[in-house]
Amino acid sequence: MLLKKLNYIFLILSIVVFTTSCKKDDNESLKSKGTVNIEITDAPIDDASVSATFVTISKIMVDGEELSGFNKTTIDLMAYQNGDTKLLSNYELDAKAYSQIDLVLDYDTDANGNSPGCYVYNESENAKHKLNSESNEIKLNYNFLVEENSESNLVIDFDLRKCVTRDPNNSDNYEFVTNSEMQSGIRVVNKDNVAVITGSCEDSMLTNSDKIVVYAYGKGSYNRDYECHGQGESNVEFSGAVTSSMVDSNGNYELHFLEEGEYELHYVSYKENANGELEINGTLLVNAVGSIDLLSLSLNANANVAVDVVVTGIVPV
Repeated sequence: MLLKKLNYIFLILSIVVFTTSCKKDDNESLKSKGTVNIEITDAPIDDASVSATFVTISKIMVDGEELSGFNKTTIDLMAYQNGDTKLLSNYELDAKAYSQIDLVLDYDTDANGNSPGCYVYNESENAKHKLNSESNEIKLNYNFLVEENSESNLVIDFDLRKCVTRDPNNSDNYEFVTNSEMQSGIRVVNKDNVAVITGSCEDSMLTNSDKIVVYAYGKGSYNRDYECHGQGESNVEFSGAVTSSMVDSNGNYELHFLEEGEYELHYVSYKENANGELEINGTLLVNAVGSIDLLSLSLNANANVAVDVVVTGIVPV
């Protein structure tokens, strides 16, 4: 008799658990969903001796929840510049507002189990230089909305210039900057609402530059005395720039993933030192071709603006 009662109680409990589980599954399936594509890109590093920079991402989290099914991925960030991106994930999320994306890095092993997981590669030396930081989790605060049955396209802009530092007393020693500096050196944008600046910079050997870098700042935010000198614990130069681009051998440059707003552009000359590092030679005096105001560029979403300049002089730092 007791055994029958126990079996009866067990049966009822099983039905309750099963019913509750089904209700939870039904509730999940009834939730409205949207698709989120997360891509990654890079702004250039100011070190001529670095030919590749690899990072290994072991997890991606959105508002503290790990994206299930994401496979550990190793990426050469320097292969994705000038508007090129690498798709990291494509997932369905609940249709609602979100505020944070976290990247969890593996410093020790890459996606194939080889060591290290994050490193810069010097092709001339055929050498890997391991990258470490005080934390392997990078928290990126960014508000975005996932709408029902729609697709959101987000780009993580990993600015290596701001994120990787080199010990001046040890040319073989590369490190990620501090965790707070890493967070400010990486930004997230909505790919569907960004503008592009493309242009040329004609130097004609006037400044004897090894490299020219174009920096985009929010209008009114540039302070030459401050930006030309290293700031913070990791001594990052031009830390306030939204993004940057190296002028290529043909004199062309591209600035991508600029959110709608007002900007100003600044052009900086560099010389390469004995260690292969680029050191500031001076800020450039330039004249814009046409009626462009370099200190007041208004960019609308999806705009593509051409900004061509001619170098007229240099102001040493």
